[in-house]
Formats: sequence, structure tokens, C-alpha cells
Amino acid sequence: MRQDSSKSRSVLRRRDVLATAGAAATLPMIGNRARAADPIVLGWVGPLSPPGGYAEGTNMKYAAEIALDEINAQGGLLGRPVQIVYADTRGMPAEGRTAAERLVTQNKAVAVFGEFHSPVALAEIEVFHKYGIPFMACDVWSDQITAKGYPEVFRNAPSVSLIDVTIGQWIAAAGFKRVAIIAEKNDVGLAARTLVAKELTAAKIAFDAVDADPNLTDFTAQILRFKSASPAYDFLLTIYSEAGAYPMVRQAHDLGFAPTPACGIYNSGGQAVNPTFWENVGEAGKYLATENVGLPKSAWNDKTKAFVAAYKKRHAGDDPSGAVMESYDGAWLLFDAIKTAGSTDSKAIISALEKTSYVGVRGKYAFSTEHEPAWHYHQFLGAPLTILQYTEVKQPQSDAPIVWPREFATVPYVYKKPGT
Repeated sequence: MRQDSSKSRSVLRRRDVLATAGAAATLPMIGNRARAADPIVLGWVGPLSPPGGYAEGTNMKYAAEIALDEINAQGGLLGRPVQIVYADTRGMPAEGRTAAERLVTQNKAVAVFGEFHSPVALAEIEVFHKYGIPFMACDVWSDQITAKGYPEVFRNAPSVSLIDVTIGQWIAAAGFKRVAIIAEKNDVGLAARTLVAKELTAAKIAFDAVDADPNLTDFTAQILRFKSASPAYDFLLTIYSEAGAYPMVRQAHDLGFAPTPACGIYNSGGQAVNPTFWENVGEAGKYLATENVGLPKSAWNDKTKAFVAAYKKRHAGDDPSGAVMESYDGAWLLFDAIKTAGSTDSKAIISALEKTSYVGVRGKYAFSTEHEPAWHYHQFLGAPLTILQYTEVKQPQSDAPIVWPREFATVPYVYKKPGT
């Protein structure tokens, strides 16, 4: 009987060992399943609070949220849900660098998109280059962002070289003869001024330029100097994307310089298509011209129409700007690259982006791999760009007449003088 009991205990011990071994063997499988269900993390960067362009940054974030809802409704990527971690850069380079570092090292983002301010993006790309993390730059125009030649950096927005050459050509086509320029005293503003000046010189158009601190908000001295000049200026070009853009436009109007029948006005930098434009400039914005980096309505595809409808439904009927569309497409370009790569490996994502033929709300994307000129590298050379001119106060940018390029123009004129 003791012998039977001993045998019984021996059998039980063997069963315990086998059960324990079996349980241990299943643990890695459970762990793998848990890891497979972990979300794929992407990062988003942009200004969500002052002093940066937080109104537009917030709208760009909304667009990213719509894209996130859509991809997860489709089952996510690679059998895993997608998560976006949003980082507020406040429009400050130092905070952008810190946010980028945190997204990579703490949040483990496999790719990042967004931004709104070129100086901030220039700080951020140093971090993404350091860690080899793909970055889709949205609505940042400095040539240097792609000219650095970092393989991780792509841009789905136009660059300064695309935008300001177009502005110079439009000024010439509109027939202006003497141009006053106020430009931000930073890398982006000075580069833009140089490019416009080159086009004006080629067209034999006289011009004078002054550079202003990006933090300046009172331009009375510069405007009065231009207003009293002889011979008179017939056009004011403001290359200003910071908070001073709105007071500059208001002051030019209130001081009787521009827009008037004798002098036109243009604001470059994106502020004139922001949702806060009319709140800040009122009557001063009528007849102002500016660039729009969104696809014109005449070229909207089914994706554009669906996104605009979804955005307006979710956000009180506001029209999405080009920057907002760039943020939405930025998310989907990364989704598509991860799906194509079949992996979250950085190099695989970069390779997929270089070969992309994705069709988004702003048309069909392709990224250049040319290094000459340097800013072409990983640039979306077909980025949409039009010049519009407001003809009514509180006119939505999507309803404003397009005056340039002529193939997209919705009106017969190139520039409409006030009062005509």
C-alpha cells in the first residue's frame, strides 16, 4: 500500500512537472500575442498653444484624428491598432526638439508627421535624423528642410523655391511696376525675399525691401516710409508668417497705403488662409492676395470631397485649409508606407515612401530622389499651389477667386483693384 502511494505521488509529481512545463511553454505565445496587439505608435508635432500658430495647428491635429479614426475602422495596420501621440511645440524650436526626442525615446513612435513652423521643423529633423525615424513634414516651406539631404525627411508641402518664384511671376503678370517688400528677418523670410527679388529683377520691376524682426507687431514706421516714397509704390508684398502678419495688414489698411486703387497687397506665409484671418483683419483683408497650398476645387477628387465633408461635419462647418489637408495626407502617407513595407522598420518605411504612388486629398504623391538642386530630395514636386485674391470680407478661402496660375484661374483677371 505504501508502494502504491509512492507510485501515486510519483505520477502526480510527473504530472505537476509536465503541467508546469506546458504552462511555461505557452507563456511566450501569450506574450507574442500581446505584443502583436500593441498599437503601432506614430507621432504628430505642431503648435497647439501660443506663441505658435495654434489655431491652424489645432485644425491640423483634427485632420490627423480623422485619419486615425479611419485607419482603425479599417482594422489598423499589420493586424494592430494605430495610435497617434500629439506633441505641442508651441511654435518654438527648442520645444520642438524636446518633443521630437520624447516621441522617439519615450513614446517609441515609428514615424512622425506634422509641424507648421519651418524653424521648429529644422530643429526637429536633427532628432529624427539622429535616430533614423521617418518624418513627413507638413506646411513647412524652408528649402533647408529637404536640402539637408536627410533620408528620413520627406515633405508633402511646397517649398519656398516653389512658392516665391510663383509669387514673383504673378506680380509680373499682374503688371505691377514698383514693389515694396517687408520680410521676416529669419532664414525663411530672407530666402523668400531673395527668390522673389530674383524674379522681379528678371522682369525689370523696381523694388525695395526692409527686413523686420519676427516678433515685431508695429509696422507704422515701415509703412509710412513706403507710403511717402516718390515715385510711389503700387504693390506691398509682406512675407510674414508670425503673429505680426495680422497687425501689418491692418496697419497698411488703416494708414491708407494698401489695399487701395493705387496699391495692391499680398501676404505670404499662410496666415491669410488661417481660420483666424478675418477675425483679426476685418475689412483690411478685402482685395488681399495670398497663396493657397490646398488643391483647388476644380481639381478635387473623391477623397478630397469626402475629407472636406467629414472635416466640416466634425468642426462646425469650417473649410479645411491646405495645411489641414497636408496633415491628413501626412498621416495616410505613413499608413500606406507601413502597409506597403509590411513592417514598422524605419528603413523599410523610408524605402516605401520613396516609391509611393499614393493618391490623397491633394492629388497623387511622388517624392523626388534627386539631389540637384538640393531641396528636391524627398520633396513632393507636384505640391498644389495657387494664388487667390479675396473679394469679400469673411470670404472662405475655398470660395475666393483663384487668379494664378491661369490654368486654375476662376476669374478672367490676374488682379482686381479695389473699387473695380
